Amino acid sequence: MPREIRRSGHDATSHWFEWAVLWVVVGLLAFGLLSALHDASERAERLAVELTIRNMRTGMQLAMGEALMQQRESEIAAWVGNNPVHWMGSDPAGYRGECSAAESRELPAGAWCFDRDRRELVYRPRHTSHLRVPSADSGDRCNVLGWSVTRVPERMASGAFVGLKLAATADCRWVLGRS
Repeated sequence: MPREIRRSGHDATSHWFEWAVLWVVVGLLAFGLLSALHDASERAERLAVELTIRNMRTGMQLAMGEALMQQRESEIAAWVGNNPVHWMGSDPAGYRGECSAAESRELPAGAWCFDRDRRELVYRPRHTSHLRVPSADSGDRCNVLGWSVTRVPERMASGAFVGLKLAATADCRWVLGRS
């Protein structure tokens, strides 16, 4: 029986094409996995920041309750502009203490500080690809988040001093889906 003779070029071309397809598929999978990893990292950072702020609010509410029970409500009004980290059991990861306005602008990613000039807590996120100013049509990104201890507005307090709140000073929001 006569055999058909194959040219060596056919095998080389066939293998080259198979390897090219394999590398394209592997590259697309790697890109997808890295993108998902980045999104998961940003979600984790958002949740850590939200939990830290929630813990500060809880600590502040406990301190206000304690002051009210001890009939020291006059002290509470003096807490406006205080560092909310003092109401936590421990400093948040990356906390650098008090800083000036200039130092807060140069804060490294993932760090917190209390800007004593503006009387606000500042955090510089590690990931900013999903942080936006909701009111801006341009979709501007935010690179610093801030919170300050303020009085509850008079209209909410019915004319009497009720308490304090920890309010965001920057109009930045993470536009990631809730997880």
